[in-house]
Amino acid sequence: MIGIIGALDVELEFLFSNFSLDKTETIADKTIYSGKMFNQEVIIAKSGIGKVNAALTTTLVCSLYKPDYIINIGVAGGLDKTKTGDIVLANGIAYFDVSLTDIDEIPFGKMGNDPLLLETDRLLFAKAKRVFMKHNIPFQIGNVVTGDRFVVNKNVLSDIMSEVDDIQACEMEGMAVAMVCHKFKIPFLSVRGISDVLDDSDQGEKFRVSVRDVAKNTIRFVLAFLEEQNE
Repeated sequence: MIGIIGALDVELEFLFSNFSLDKTETIADKTIYSGKMFNQEVIIAKSGIGKVNAALTTTLVCSLYKPDYIINIGVAGGLDKTKTGDIVLANGIAYFDVSLTDIDEIPFGKMGNDPLLLETDRLLFAKAKRVFMKHNIPFQIGNVVTGDRFVVNKNVLSDIMSEVDDIQACEMEGMAVAMVCHKFKIPFLSVRGISDVLDDSDQGEKFRVSVRDVAKNTIRFVLAFLEEQNE
């Protein structure tokens, strides 16, 4: 069984045209869809925005459905090397809004004994790279950072950039998904479409204009990835 988690309807809607629905279940305020894609059992879950929503949703998926792996999809804000419409395959994920440095001698971004940076599963990562290249879907590789705010100024990320290199995108759910998967020992992959670029003029408006097309392009990869696993 494969779990797919996204925060917004627009990040998930294009999956459903290829999805054979068997069951819909609502737990707390989270709706989880069970069915099949390319003859594989798939769970699709809409988390809602932010780390708490993402952690709750991922915990439900991991504990109740026990997927073989989870793919976190959606849109993100891009940094210098990216442009709107790019897809970033996450090498690793970290927080950008966590700091215990005033009370403990640990790096910015590290939460207690939890890892500072969580690598995505290496086998899934390698398979994803092959799918991107086979289907001629442009992509970039880099680290992604997560926090509970829509970032418009790269200076907000200066502290985490001093601890984690090659940051290509920032978003609001990925590290929560990754951390829950880490604790459940479930492999995960993160794929994010760049809907807007930090420090760009009219960034918010560009997000609103581009988010649907960027999400659709990201789903194109997910469908190709799932189809490849069925071969």
